[in-house]
Amino acid sequence: NRGQGSFGVATPPPLESNSYWVAVNGQQTGPFDMNTLRVQAQSGRLTPESHVWTQGMAEWKTAGQVSELQILFAAPPPPPPPPPPPPPPPADS
Repeated sequence: NRGQGSFGVATPPPLESNSYWVAVNGQQTGPFDMNTLRVQAQSGRLTPESHVWTQGMAEWKTAGQVSELQILFAAPPPPPPPPPPPPPPPADS
């Protein structure tokens, strides 16, 4: 019965403390959790210039100003170097 209220109905999860509202074309959208924000950043819908707000913030800030969101815009690590080519076969004399 974990996660169920006294009437057997599942209780909604608590609102995550790191849920953010995002301003899109002057409209407030959200709140979005970090997984959703990550997908939006990868698709280009969320940029470091996007205005965001979360509980505890005095005013809207750009996503690039929010330390918790900066990781979403960090460049991915470079790919590993290619393996070295195999040595040439021994020459027959």
